[in-house]
Formats: sequence, C-alpha cells, structure tokens
Amino acid sequence: MLLEMSPTGVPEAIRRSMQILATHRALFGRRDRGGRSRGARTMAESDIARVVEVFEACHARWALVGAHAIGLLTEPRATADFDFVVDSRKLSGVVRELKKAFGELDETDIGVAIQLKAIDVDLIRSSNHPLFQAALRESRAIGTWKVPRTEVLLVLKFLAAISPYRNRAKRTHDVGDIMLVCRTLGGTLDRAHMIELSKLVYPGAEREFAELLGKIDRDEPIAI
Repeated sequence: MLLEMSPTGVPEAIRRSMQILATHRALFGRRDRGGRSRGARTMAESDIARVVEVFEACHARWALVGAHAIGLLTEPRATADFDFVVDSRKLSGVVRELKKAFGELDETDIGVAIQLKAIDVDLIRSSNHPLFQAALRESRAIGTWKVPRTEVLLVLKFLAAISPYRNRAKRTHDVGDIMLVCRTLGGTLDRAHMIELSKLVYPGAEREFAELLGKIDRDEPIAI
C-alpha cells in the first residue's frame, strides 16, 4: 500500500519515488534546475524524515504538496523536489534549524517560497496565497506526515497549471496530474468543494476549472 509507512517514517510512495530518483541519478547524474551538473547530496529517507522532524520541533504548521503528494494518491515517479507549504510565521526558524541539521542549504528566496537546493526542498510561504492557507487548514495525517485533502491538492495543481510563470512542460504535468487523480478517485471527490476552492485562484476561475473537469469526464483534448 502506498500510504503505508516505511521503517524510517516515510510514506511508502515517497520511499519508492526516492528510489526511482536515486536510480535515475546513478545512471544519468545529478543536475540542477537549470540542467547543470551538481555535486550536492542526494537525499536519503532519513534526511527527509529529519526535515519533517524539524517542522514538528519548530511547532510549525506544514503540509506536503506537489508531485510527491500526488504520488501518494496515484503512483510514485522520479521527482526531485519536496514541496512543503509552511506557516510563514515559523519559516525563518525552520530554515535556521534545517541549517543546523544539514549545514549549507544553498538557499534562494524567490518570494513565494524559499528554495533549499542542497536538500531538494522548497518551503512555500502559507501567506502567499489563500490556497496555501487552505492546504494547512484542510490537511490530514499519513503517519507523521501531513498532506492536504485531495480536493485542495487538485486545485493547487490547477493554480500551477494556469500560471504564466511556469513553463509549458510543467503545466502539462500539472494537468496530467489532475486527470490522473480524477480518473483514479472518480466519484469519491467532493466536486462542489473543489469548485468552491477554485474561486480562490482568481475571480471567475471556477468556470475554467469546471470546464477542465468536464473535459476530463468526457475524455476531450485539453489545451495547455
């Protein structure tokens, strides 16, 4: 079961994803987000478990989002970055404690998040968007890990898919993730709640989101 926990306290789906990534990097090398070779560490299960321990030790509200969270619902894949929404009020303390745990983090503050490139972790500020606040408010526990309810994850993917600052390949992945989860979980999703959440994306976004869901239902082509 993908929601089971490994002995290191990491969800099974994430453990498998990390194994896939480690194999890929062993074959093809490690590259940074610009495609350049990097010599930084590859995170082990114990490392990412330590990141979660730091969140808890700092009494920070947090939730896993992004591809790793989607993998808990569908199937693992080789994805490098761990995306966590973190309570903005606790963010500086979290970064300080992560430095104590891992040393130099190669951090970059991009506004919406702090990228910690040395450990493949992005810390997303909860105050940056109402949907990030919803991710913290509507989270559930998987072992010691916290993940937003599925409806929130899908609307977050919609937010990413329509972002003008995100490249086409990533937006294609975002839409693909929405399609995969909708087809995997089907009638268990609370569509009314998703439509309500999508209103937080931009005024009138609920119409675009409902249209996207309709196209998925009808198996129609989706323009990115």
